[in-house]
Amino acid sequence: MSASMYASTPDVRDVPSREKVLVIGAGPAGLAAGAALKAVGIPFDIADAHHDVGGIWSGAADAPVWPGMRPISSREGTQFEDLVMPASFPAFPSPEQLSKYLRAYAARHDLTEHFLPGTTVRSAVPFEDFVWQVELSSGVVSVYRAVIVATGTSARPHLPAWAQGAAPAGTRIIHARDWAGAEGLEGRTVLVVGSGQSAADIAVDAAARALEVRCSVRTGHWIVPRTIAGTPGDVAAAREPALLGALNEKIAEAVVRRTAGSPKSVGLPEPAAPLLEDRVIVSDDVIPRIREGRIRPVADVASLREDGTVELVDGTDWNPSVIVLATGYESGVDDLLHGIVPTTDSGAPDLFLGAFPRGRDDLAVLGQVRVAGGIWPLLAQQADVTALFWRAVLDGAPAAEDFRRARRGSDSAVPVQHAPRRDGSVRGRLAAGMDRLQDATRRSASPRRVDESGQLPFADREDLMARLRSVRALLAGTARR
Repeated sequence: MSASMYASTPDVRDVPSREKVLVIGAGPAGLAAGAALKAVGIPFDIADAHHDVGGIWSGAADAPVWPGMRPISSREGTQFEDLVMPASFPAFPSPEQLSKYLRAYAARHDLTEHFLPGTTVRSAVPFEDFVWQVELSSGVVSVYRAVIVATGTSARPHLPAWAQGAAPAGTRIIHARDWAGAEGLEGRTVLVVGSGQSAADIAVDAAARALEVRCSVRTGHWIVPRTIAGTPGDVAAAREPALLGALNEKIAEAVVRRTAGSPKSVGLPEPAAPLLEDRVIVSDDVIPRIREGRIRPVADVASLREDGTVELVDGTDWNPSVIVLATGYESGVDDLLHGIVPTTDSGAPDLFLGAFPRGRDDLAVLGQVRVAGGIWPLLAQQADVTALFWRAVLDGAPAAEDFRRARRGSDSAVPVQHAPRRDGSVRGRLAAGMDRLQDATRRSASPRRVDESGQLPFADREDLMARLRSVRALLAGTARR
C-alpha cells in the first residue's frame, strides 16, 4: 500500500484516543496493521505485553520459540512485500534474525512512536458502532474508534483429555508453546505427542540431547525437504504448474519419496491425504533421526496412569520423564471478545476471509487460520483490507457498502484476484498463466478445511490470498501491495 495515497498520520500524541484504532499485539500481524493504518492516515496505538515489538519473535523469555527453531516457510515466503529480508539471511532465518527483521519493519514505518510496551488490555467493550471502551493494564480507561486483535494463534493451547489433570509425580508435562529447547534433557526420556510440524521439530531438537525420544503420531503426513535441488521447498511449490493434474501429483510424490524418503518406511503412518492436498511437514532431519534410532514413532496415546505410565492405543506402555504436547491450539478468538464474535457450528470464530466478523464494522481479528506456508504476507493483506475498509467508511465511499455486501456472503463467493507480476517478459506472462491454472485447480477443492483435531480452521494459503487481493482491489481500485 502506498503511503502517498493519503494524508500522513497526525502526531499520535496530539490525537485523542476516541479518534484512534487500538491494535492489540505487536507481532507480525500488529505491525502489518500499523503500517496499513498509517498508509491511509488513520491514527492508532499498538499495545503489547512485551517490551519489544515482534510478538513471539520479540526475544522475550516467555515466547514460544527456541534457538534452534526455524520457520517452515523460506525467507522469500515469509517477508513482507514492502521490506525484503537482507540477502545475508539464510533461506530459513533464525528467531534472532526474524526479530531483527520485525524491528526493522517497525522502524521503516515509524511504528515505535505508536507502541505501548508492557501493556495488556484488560477489557474491550463495544457500545455502539465505532465506539469501544478499553481498559489497559496501566489502569487507564479510554474510548477508541475501533479495535484490531492481532494476538496470533498460540494463545489457547489445546490439551488432550488425558492430559488435563495434574501431572503424575516425577513426570513433567508441557505444551509445545512452552518448549524452550533441549537443554537439560541429558539422561531423560521424552515423549512428543502430535502429528504436525511442531511435533517433528521438537522431536528432532530433543533427540540431540535426550536419552530416548518417542513420538506419538495419530495422523500421517508427507514429510518434504526444506530445499529441493537447492531451492526452498515453498518457493519450488509456488512455481510448480498444475498443468498435469493427477500426473503432476504423482511426479511430486515420487520426487519427495526420492529426496526425503517414505514416512511409512520408517514406521510413521501412511499420509492421510495426497501430497498436494496434505498439510506437509517440512524437515530435513526427522526421517534421518528415525532411521538412526534417535526418534522412535509410536501409536497414539490412550491414557496416562497415576504412576506416570503412558498407555498407547496398541496396548503398549512407557513411562517417560517428560511429555511434550505438540497438540495445537484451540479455535476461538481472544477471551476479550467472548460473546462479541459469533462462532460456526464447529466452534471456530465466524470470520470472513479469516479476519472480519460478519455484521461488525469496527473490529478485525487477524490471522485466525492455519496455512501451509508463510502467513506474514497473508496478514499484510488482511491488514490492508481492514485499513482500506475503514478509510472508505470514514470517507463515506461506496466501496464500504460493497465490502459489507461481500462480507455477508461466503468466502468462496469472492472472485480470485491474481497476484501482480512485474515481469512483462514472455516467461513472466507464461508464469501468470500457470498461476491461473493453479487457481482453477485449487478452487475445485474445498477452500477451507479443519485440522484433524478440530481446532483452528485450516485454509488454502494461495486461495485465501487471492480472495483477499480481490476484496482489496474492490476497496482500492488498482492499488495493490
